Amino acid sequence: MRTKKAEPSTVGEILNEEFLKPMNMSLCKLAELTGMSYSRIRKIIIHNDPISIKEALLLAEVFHTDPDFWINLQNVRHDWHQKCN
Repeated sequence: MRTKKAEPSTVGEILNEEFLKPMNMSLCKLAELTGMSYSRIRKIIIHNDPISIKEALLLAEVFHTDPDFWINLQNVRHDWHQKCN
């Protein structure tokens, strides 16, 4: 019997739940810190838009993470969807 693994979290889910909420940071503040537009950040969080390498670099700078952290989150989700289809 094959067990189906749970769908991986999106970049937006991780960004919101693991970074913004614990830091009590608004989307407006993140936009200010990254130079990304509020609407772009909202699309990443609400609509699960994929991020670019430049956006991964900006998030990494603000949250003191590695850009690969953000890209890997996205790639894991993409790979999961490829395997499920």
